[in-house]
Amino acid sequence: MKPTEVNNSIIGKRCKCIFTGMMVTGVIEEITKDQHAAHVKVRFDEPHVWGNEQFEYNWSFARLSDGFGSLRYLEIIDDKYQTIRVTFSKTIREIDRDFVRDYTKWQRVNLKEWVDNYKSSRFTQINEVCAIITTGDMSYLKKWLVENTPVKSIEELIKKIRNNENQRFN
Repeated sequence: MKPTEVNNSIIGKRCKCIFTGMMVTGVIEEITKDQHAAHVKVRFDEPHVWGNEQFEYNWSFARLSDGFGSLRYLEIIDDKYQTIRVTFSKTIREIDRDFVRDYTKWQRVNLKEWVDNYKSSRFTQINEVCAIITTGDMSYLKKWLVENTPVKSIEELIKKIRNNENQRFN
């Protein structure tokens, strides 16, 4: 990705990027730009260990003057999916306890596992009460979340794009 392509429309998109010499996948969570560089924060799908530390996210960057930096390896991979930001009225840890208590009903040990196992969906927790969810079948997933979890709000980040239609992101 070129530093000139970094803007708010990429927040919430799934991507692949380089981290410690490996290509990894995640969700773009935040961007910053200043007079010298563009920075993109990617929250990884799975934590990665490097040395004695575990990383859940990393920043890719590029200098504006010549494009030098790790941002050149970042690539958007989910333009055919919808992405939402869900804020819960309970912590995700508390919701996970509900899954464990009623394992026979859910057949999963936590909310992330349930979402990740639904078709081609991906659940990325971004703080104690908020998560980014990406999927190709959002209508059912939104309905399920509202009926089965304490949802405070759902914010649509990216609408599904059909291959034969020209639509823009909101």
